[in-house]
Amino acid sequence: MKMDHKDQKQVTLTTGPVYVPRFNDDFPNDKLIVTLKNPTHKKLQAQVTLGICNSPNPPASPLGGGGTDNSVQTFEIMETETNLGFFKVDPMTCLRIEKTFVNNQLQDSVIRLTAIGDFKICEDSCEPICGFLEISSVVGTEPVVNVQSAIPVEKTALHQGGYYGSSGADVTDPQTIVLYPNWVFCENHCPCDSDSHSDSSSSSSDDDH
Repeated sequence: MKMDHKDQKQVTLTTGPVYVPRFNDDFPNDKLIVTLKNPTHKKLQAQVTLGICNSPNPPASPLGGGGTDNSVQTFEIMETETNLGFFKVDPMTCLRIEKTFVNNQLQDSVIRLTAIGDFKICEDSCEPICGFLEISSVVGTEPVVNVQSAIPVEKTALHQGGYYGSSGADVTDPQTIVLYPNWVFCENHCPCDSDSHSDSSSSSSDDDH
């Protein structure tokens, strides 16, 4: 999808692979929350895509034979991609992108988020920095019906499948959190590679003579 801005090159970032357990503190992991923050005074934009490798259990069988106490099992699962949307983020606002999964679709899976948009990259380190859009993501538990504050009631309602389609999450899973500094720049080459490449070429040239 074509972007509007001409003065800022569109940057591609990814979380890399993130394993999502079935439960966190006995709560099911069934909700993905992606946050886009625009700290500037102009409208910025991004497109976000979710890649997911679903749980191998069932029907996939481990590659390399059955399991023993000392065996290493591997599971090869095809990734499916879902376009979460193209978003325009107003100045000085936070935009939350929330997706709820049913039938254990998110549990025991590997996800990878990719965002293309108005992000800023440090040319020296090729790491995301402030100045344009910022992004983070987390997986957690969909809020439930008629829950006040008692944790045992929450857990009972969750295991009975009494879901309520409200915003946010009752519980988030710490191991699924990908903060903005932890997103990875992914392009054909990094701006800082040109310097290192020229240095290595120069060094190689010197060696030849």
